[in-house]
Amino acid sequence: MKCSSHRFIAQVFAPNLPAMIFVLSVMLSGRQVLAQASWPTIALPKEVQSFGIGEQLTVNGLPMRMRGFVSALNPEQLATLFRQSMGKPLVENTLANKLILGRNQGEYYLTVQLEPVGSGSRGIASVTNLKSAFENRATVQENTEHWLSRLPAGSQLLSQMTSVDAGKLSMHLLVINTQSEALNYERLKNLMRSDGLELENEVRAIGKPAMAKLDGIANGKTLLFKGTGKEAVATISRNGNGQTAIVLNITTQMEHFK
Repeated sequence: MKCSSHRFIAQVFAPNLPAMIFVLSVMLSGRQVLAQASWPTIALPKEVQSFGIGEQLTVNGLPMRMRGFVSALNPEQLATLFRQSMGKPLVENTLANKLILGRNQGEYYLTVQLEPVGSGSRGIASVTNLKSAFENRATVQENTEHWLSRLPAGSQLLSQMTSVDAGKLSMHLLVINTQSEALNYERLKNLMRSDGLELENEVRAIGKPAMAKLDGIANGKTLLFKGTGKEAVATISRNGNGQTAIVLNITTQMEHFK
């Protein structure tokens, strides 16, 4: 089963990432942290079909390893199997229609999140390196300030994800501010140009940008950028409450990353 990791996370989990991070008792911002060989794993029941979500992943400063899965079993049936295999003590929480199971294991936190889909389930099993997140908090803050310093005044970086997969570094950002679409458009073009990406095309986007979750945001403008060994897609949308959202995806071939 093939799936875009960022799109899958956005559809299934990103709307609740702040609450998920609260459950983990860690509130940090993000930068990619290299994987370590000693990471624990979560055993998946034979009743699920699993797929990888990036070789290395960082969500809002939390270095993670994740596997997505789908199953014909419903969430409670799957939860029973995970309760038997994950060990104790096990913390259970619910967020909207999602069931979250979690436990500490040394410097790591193991999480399984389950959601009903039709008569079955889908979810993510994730392992988070809390020690690395804590040790890299200064770098994380520096990276956040770097982005915000180049965006319009009053911008907030709501979410940042990075992943390394098949020789590519992917970054996904969600930013909001109260500046106009036009100002955000010009600032984003200049920002991309300074990073070696030129605007190639732009189209009007229909529907809400993934991960935005801001009431009233609908139609927007999608910008396509190209550079040597990298490309980017950005959507700029305005809602009726005076907020503009920028959803930015940048993909870089690792040999061109600097």
